[in-house]
Amino acid sequence: MNYLEYPYVIITILASIIVVMALIGLLFTLKSVKTAKGTEAKGFCGIGKMESDFEKAGALRKNRSIVYISVSLAGAKRLYSETKVSRMHENVKRILFRHLCLNIGGEISMYGQENLVALTYLNEEEMEQCIYRCATEISEAFSKHDAVNVAHVHFGYCLTGASDVSFKTALARAKQACSIADDQDVLCCRWDSSSGKEFERKIKIENNIQNEIDNNRFFLEYQPMIDAKTSRIIGAEVLSRLNSETEGILTPYYFLSAVNNVGLNKKFDYYIFEKNCKWIANDKEKRVHYVYTINFSRFTLCDPDLAENIIRIIDKYGIDYSCIAIEILEDKDLQADEKAVMIQNLKRLKSKGIMILLDDFGKGYTSFGDLTDFDISIVKIDKAITQNATTEAGFVILKNIIRTAHDLGFKTLCEGIETEEHKKIVVDAGCDVLQGYYFYRPMPVAKLETLFEKQ
Repeated sequence: MNYLEYPYVIITILASIIVVMALIGLLFTLKSVKTAKGTEAKGFCGIGKMESDFEKAGALRKNRSIVYISVSLAGAKRLYSETKVSRMHENVKRILFRHLCLNIGGEISMYGQENLVALTYLNEEEMEQCIYRCATEISEAFSKHDAVNVAHVHFGYCLTGASDVSFKTALARAKQACSIADDQDVLCCRWDSSSGKEFERKIKIENNIQNEIDNNRFFLEYQPMIDAKTSRIIGAEVLSRLNSETEGILTPYYFLSAVNNVGLNKKFDYYIFEKNCKWIANDKEKRVHYVYTINFSRFTLCDPDLAENIIRIIDKYGIDYSCIAIEILEDKDLQADEKAVMIQNLKRLKSKGIMILLDDFGKGYTSFGDLTDFDISIVKIDKAITQNATTEAGFVILKNIIRTAHDLGFKTLCEGIETEEHKKIVVDAGCDVLQGYYFYRPMPVAKLETLFEKQ
């Protein structure tokens, strides 16, 4: 009997072959997924599973660590296509998965669109080493994408040991530590009780910052600037201080991040600016002979109404435009439309005789491109460059920055001068204006007025 003569036999054989091939394909697929992403127990999982495993380990008195990783690609998104940024993020995820999950038997989960959370069983020393390895490989990956300064990763971690700490508490502490690392611009931070208290203090300041401005709790101090050729005081930088009802006297280190986080940059900048103009107007005959530089956030400088607001405040107090200088803070990477608005604002202000300073040159966002983009008067060189100029290479860098600024028609100001050696070096390099603790520390207005009288 020839079975092939019956069609149903042929169909049965073909169906069997298809089923077998499908099973083989499924087996290889599962194997490849396991290799690439790990198993459910050791791979990307949900927060719920991680919480359950965290609590189980606690019941067994095992040491546990929660790591919170913030991945900021905001700068990259302004420069690159969505596809390229997505590839960068996937690369970061693979690196974190390998180091915090596969290599050490941990778990990792997405937390929002970009950030991640990991559960590990490492001690502090092992954790620091693991984070360093992650950061090194991520940095190399960013370098390949030409994204060294536009993509940032910070780590915060909480070591719970075998203590009875809930998953939600450990995660909140890891997030706090990550926020502190971000604020201090360091790679990672471990949560402890002191850092936790500091974070709670920061939140308290943020919650009260609106009332502190409304209740006029800020006051001004001034740090004189010195002409390098004559050694005379030519003006002063205006520095804000907060006399907090609950926290006492605070410097900008404590409250500027609160101003930024709450979104009060414009309100704060205009408030401090008007406060200084009012002070000048109280004794115009003596005070208008000097220049007062006032810090402005790039957030505020992108305000379409900035130039007219500044001019209106100056006119309100009847003071000379020439005694006012605007310092461009290094606190924000600019999009193309924001930069266009800022350029127009600065041109308008400079046309009225107001000087423009580019602050912290050589640090962070500030670059040689800003020298051509912005219509500035003085390049304010970051104190790190000033203080590193004690080395041969550092002096060459400082001298070339000053020479470039002069070639473009700008004067230079070196801040952070704290020793006689610093002073000699920056003068030899050709700097025009000097500032630092070697000459004067920030001081109350009464002391500044005494210096003016002596001069």
